[in-house]
Amino acid sequence: MRKKAFNITNLLLLVFCGNTIFANKNHDFPTVSQFELVRGMVVVQAELDGKRAKFILDTGSPMMILNEQDDNAKAIQASTLHGGMAGDWKTIESFSWAGVRKFELPALTTDIGALEMVTNRPIAGLIGYKFMEDFDLLIDFENLLITLVPHGKPAVMKGWMLKTQIPFTMAGHLPVIEAKIGDKVLRFGLDTGANTNMLDLQKSFELEQELVTPVNNAGVLGMSGGSNRTYAGDVVETTIGGLNFWNMRFVFSDISHLQNLVTNGVDGLLGFPFFKSGKFSINYSTKMMSIWE
Repeated sequence: MRKKAFNITNLLLLVFCGNTIFANKNHDFPTVSQFELVRGMVVVQAELDGKRAKFILDTGSPMMILNEQDDNAKAIQASTLHGGMAGDWKTIESFSWAGVRKFELPALTTDIGALEMVTNRPIAGLIGYKFMEDFDLLIDFENLLITLVPHGKPAVMKGWMLKTQIPFTMAGHLPVIEAKIGDKVLRFGLDTGANTNMLDLQKSFELEQELVTPVNNAGVLGMSGGSNRTYAGDVVETTIGGLNFWNMRFVFSDISHLQNLVTNGVDGLLGFPFFKSGKFSINYSTKMMSIWE
């Protein structure tokens, strides 16, 4: 079987050319949805072509990804934030989650059965940026709640107290913020699908030694199975938006194969060890992330 090779830029071009119809324009927004937190991953209940199924919410994915394996399909080699994977394109007739329904949604099908083993539950796929692009995202990790707010509509967050706001830029589909470790200013993508933080291995060598406490047998969970065991450590102090985050776990790994990160000068990803600290809002329309308590 001959395989076609695509990098992340090609994927973005293909995904954003899809014929997606946004429904529920008159829905009573914002909507609030419960989620499960499993091994640092956000697992939600959605409806795929009329059938209820579990999905992982993943701001690190530019597209919808379905957990399917077709040996007769024309394989596409894709490079994503989760590493390389092979699959095929498919059109989702109808997808509904958190009060939002979209039709004719393009998706990449691939085998992510390893995530089912990790979470010990059936996982139908990943909800990526393509589904969320019309909304601002509010995630309450304390109460396990997600709120979707259409661009331009106010969000009422009862009991939420603003701690800081951080502007971000977009690297393709990925929101990117600045953080400081020691005297190093670094750029991190926000990835709700990552169970750990990640920093480029070369950048980790530039950190002051006393700022990192090495951790043995730590790794990052991927869709290809198992864990990628690399150098890991707890960073004593990470400053983001004027706030100090203490002893956050990072995996230090070579990211040279992740073209979307390298091309846009992104040094790593912030995942669950960052988000678990409280409440967050990602406002795609104003390009602002807020941290609340």
